[in-house]
Amino acid sequence: MGWFTIFKKSKDTQNAAEAPPVNAVAASVDSKPQLNGASIHDGQGIFLIYNYLQQDFETRGYNDALTSPDEGYRNDNIKLIKYDLEILIHQVRTYHDSLMKDIEFHIHSRERAGLVDLVDELRIKQTDLLGHIEKVKAFEQAVQANTGLCERAILSYKRGFMKGMASITQAYLLTKKF
Repeated sequence: MGWFTIFKKSKDTQNAAEAPPVNAVAASVDSKPQLNGASIHDGQGIFLIYNYLQQDFETRGYNDALTSPDEGYRNDNIKLIKYDLEILIHQVRTYHDSLMKDIEFHIHSRERAGLVDLVDELRIKQTDLLGHIEKVKAFEQAVQANTGLCERAILSYKRGFMKGMASITQAYLLTKKF
């Protein structure tokens, strides 16, 4: 036996002694915040849309006005906000469709296996997902009609843009003496 094999064996026994028990590993994997037994949100699905709409569009509009105080630039950026939201809605719909197929597969396979409680939990998740799908459809209709939360984001951007234009005017023209 060489020197390196002696050290390697003692190192392996140390690592085995330091390894956490299996229950501790399982507990650390499930560390998402919980609300009534379900995760609050995983940053997927409809929550991506909510996160997008909660951005600070007013500051974005203000900074854009300082960059280029042109009405055409403002209108282009408003279109980009809507297009980005439409892209996000399509991504979420694709995610929801895929998730629904997965849930349906698991419901059927677990039902055949006789796992009644698990199937009931999956059906609850499926009901929640159907609710989210309906909300996404409502978002999609609101984007097309320029109403709801989409309109809020656009109004916020416009307000910021107008504040930026007013700031430019105040900084350059109203401070000059005649």
